[in-house]
Amino acid sequence: MGAHSVDWEGLDGEDPAFCVQLIVRNPAFWIRVAMQGDLGFAESYMFGDVDICFGRQGEEGEQGGEALFRFFELLLANRKILDAIDTPLARIGRLPAAAAAKTRLANTLIQAKTNIAAHYDVSNRMFAAFLSRDMTYSCAIFPELDGYVYPYSPSTSTSSSTSASTSKDSPVVSESQSDGLPQSANGSDRGVERNIGRREDKTEVVDEEEDNRDDEELYEAQMRKLQHIIGRADIKRGHRVLEIGTGWGALAITIARTVPDVQVDTITLSEEQAALALERIEIAGLGEQQSKKCKYRPARVRVHLMDYRSLPPAWAGAFDRMVSVEMVEAVGKEWMETYWKQIDWALKPDTGVGVVQGITIPEARFDTYMRDTDFIRKWVGSPVHIFPGGFLPTVTFLVDTLTRGSGGRLVTESMDNIGPHYARTLKEWRRRFEDKFEEEILPALKEEYPLVMGHEVEGAEEAIEVFKRKWVYYFCYCEVGFASRRLGDHIITFTREGNVGYGCPAVEWEEEEGCAPEVTE
Repeated sequence: MGAHSVDWEGLDGEDPAFCVQLIVRNPAFWIRVAMQGDLGFAESYMFGDVDICFGRQGEEGEQGGEALFRFFELLLANRKILDAIDTPLARIGRLPAAAAAKTRLANTLIQAKTNIAAHYDVSNRMFAAFLSRDMTYSCAIFPELDGYVYPYSPSTSTSSSTSASTSKDSPVVSESQSDGLPQSANGSDRGVERNIGRREDKTEVVDEEEDNRDDEELYEAQMRKLQHIIGRADIKRGHRVLEIGTGWGALAITIARTVPDVQVDTITLSEEQAALALERIEIAGLGEQQSKKCKYRPARVRVHLMDYRSLPPAWAGAFDRMVSVEMVEAVGKEWMETYWKQIDWALKPDTGVGVVQGITIPEARFDTYMRDTDFIRKWVGSPVHIFPGGFLPTVTFLVDTLTRGSGGRLVTESMDNIGPHYARTLKEWRRRFEDKFEEEILPALKEEYPLVMGHEVEGAEEAIEVFKRKWVYYFCYCEVGFASRRLGDHIITFTREGNVGYGCPAVEWEEEEGCAPEVTE
C-alpha cells in the first residue's frame, strides 16, 4: 500500500501558503492511533509509519524536528476537538502500558538507579554533541524569549543577544571561570570542553564561526541560570553545599569557582555522569591537590555515587545550602515526602537554605497524567529509552510535600517559573542533535552499542533510525509543552523559620529600561 497524505493549512494569523502534511507510510499507523491515541502516534513516528512535512502548499515540504513541532502546534490549537475524539478504545489500549510503567518503573532504591541509568548513561559523547560546552542539561534563561512562547512564528529569528546577565544579589563570575575549565593559550576554553565530551583528540576545536556563536548564546543562557540558582541560594564564602543530582558537574563547578572556600558534595546515581564530572572537576583544579611544594588540599567538589535516601549519618545538619536542578522529576510521587525529609535532615537547623528547580504540570491535568502513561515514561530496556520512572509534580504537590516531609521546618520563601525559556532551550538542543547526528552522535552510539548499532548487526539501521526519531520526538514534544505553557519549570527557594540572615534576594535582575544585561568579565 502506498503512502497516504493529509494536508492542513497554517494556524490563524499565519501565512496560509504554509501547511503541515501528514504522510502515512504504513496502515498500522491507524491501528496504533485508534488503540493508543497520542502514545500510538508517538510510536508510529518512532517506527517510521508516519512522517510530517512542513512547507508551502504545492511544494515539497521539509521533514524533521521543525515539521514535527509545527504539527504539535496544530494539534494544540485544536486540542478541544481532539480531546473529544480520544476514543474509549484508545484509553483502554493505554491501560496496560500505564499499569506496567507504574509497577516496573517505581523509584525504589534498586529501581531508581536503573531508571536514571536508562536516560543519562546512554552516551556522554551524545549529550556533549547537543549541549552547550558547560554540559548543563536543564532549562537555560535567555535575555528574552524571542517569540518562543506559543504561538510560535516561523519567521521569528533564532538569534538573541549574546550578553549574559547576573543577578544583582548573586556572586559575579567571569566567563573563563564559570564552566570551571582552564583557558587555553589563546584565551579560549571552548575546545577543551568539547573534547572532554567526545574523549577524542584534545587539540580538536570547533572552528565554524556560526556554530561557535550559537553555542555561545546557549552557554551564556545556561550560565545565567546557574548564577540565578547561586543567587537564590545565597551561597557565601565558607559554606558547605549539598547538591542532589550531579549531572556533568556544571553547577557544582560553577559554585566552587564563583564563591571562595566553598565545599560542594554532589550525589548522583549515574555512573557515566559521575565519571565525566570527576574528569571535569580535576581539570578545573577542584579535586584533591597534593605535591612536594604544596601541602595537601582536600577536594572543593566531591562526587558521590549515592541515592539521596542513603546519605551518611555524618551529614546530619551539616550543610549550609542545598541545591538540586531538575532532579526532582526522578523522585516519584510516593517518595516525594521522603525527598524533602532528607533535605530537612541534611540542612543546618537554623540557617539552612535550599533551591530546587523542577519541571511541573498544571493542576487541572494532574489526575489524567497520573492515570495514563506517555512515551517518555514508557520506553525502557533498550537503547531507545527516554526517561523511565519520571514523575512531573504540580506546584501545589511540591509545596505540600515539602511542608509535610520536613514537618513544617522548611518554609517556602519564593517561587519562579522559567518554563517559557525551556521552549528555546529545547529547540537549540534539537537543532544541534539533528545537525550533529551523523558526524558525532552516530559514531559514538556505534562504538558504545556495537551489538545493537554496529556496522554488521542485522537491523542496526532500523535501530539507529528509531533512536534518532524518538529523541527528535522527545525534544519537540517537550518544546511545544513549554511553548504553550502546558508545562512549567519552577524554581522553589526555601529556608528555616526565623532565618533573618537570609535577607531578601527575590528582588533581582533589575535593569534600566532599554538596557541589555551585560557580561561581567
